[in-house]
Amino acid sequence: MRTLRIGTRGSELALAQTRLAIAALQQVHPGLQCEYIVISTPGDQRTDIPLHQVNAATGTGDKGVFIATIEEALAAGEIDCAVHSLKDMPGVLDARFCLAAVLPREDIRDALVYKPGVEWAAGATVATGSVRRMHLVHSRWQGLVDTVPVRGNVATRLRKLVENPEVQGTLLARAGLNRLGYGREEIVVDGCRLGVEILSPDEFAPALGQGAIALETRRDDAEACALVSAVNDVPTSLCIRCEREFLRLLQADCSVPVGGYALCTPEGGISLSVVYYRRPGDCLRVQVAGGSGEPPESVAARAHAVLQQQL
Repeated sequence: MRTLRIGTRGSELALAQTRLAIAALQQVHPGLQCEYIVISTPGDQRTDIPLHQVNAATGTGDKGVFIATIEEALAAGEIDCAVHSLKDMPGVLDARFCLAAVLPREDIRDALVYKPGVEWAAGATVATGSVRRMHLVHSRWQGLVDTVPVRGNVATRLRKLVENPEVQGTLLARAGLNRLGYGREEIVVDGCRLGVEILSPDEFAPALGQGAIALETRRDDAEACALVSAVNDVPTSLCIRCEREFLRLLQADCSVPVGGYALCTPEGGISLSVVYYRRPGDCLRVQVAGGSGEPPESVAARAHAVLQQQL
């Protein structure tokens, strides 16, 4: 059996997710040799500008800023498989590649990490580089809390929170905090104790795809596809198919303030809840439940049709 070469970003979280992928692959394929290759992406290189501006600044078109360079290596045969945070992937995948597997999904929720003693009703500032989170902050605190942009990996954003006296909180995916071993109620950074509030996905909609790890291969590489697809988690895959189809129909990238999540229902169907912001404080909410056996793409299409009627 060949050595599987896996491409990944070099952040601490990306490497943690790659280790999870390798462990899953080696559990299903005992004796499989895996090596990971770190690849720097435009999203890693351009931390001086907001994330939704990176595509235009780097000429990556509508590709995900954290996956474009990794996909180039995949296309060139330099790697056999790529590991991504699924929420970073564009809604439409290049025809040369396939989403061969997703691992069991982690917590989908966002977490507010904050300095002790914050009086939110009196006004505060939250650091986030996400357009979606900016709108959600405005809605949650009815315009009383401001946002400022921030870029960097998890450790960098936590350190910036501690070092900046003008900022009282930051928003991070709970899945990433879990994978890096951070506490659920408190995080200590450079001796500073930070509180953690896990936000309800119904009140504070996560990014579509959040919490899922994606494994991407070349479509024409039958051996790699077969190896990787063996670790696919079916319930996660069904939900992800629904969420990604909704993004595709919406033609949404990271500049579009949309969030939500799909769930498998006890009746054997898929439910999809989405929140779309037309402007700060003005959001549209859609919830659609699919019947038993209804394809996830069909549920997404119905949700998209309902949203279009409201726009």
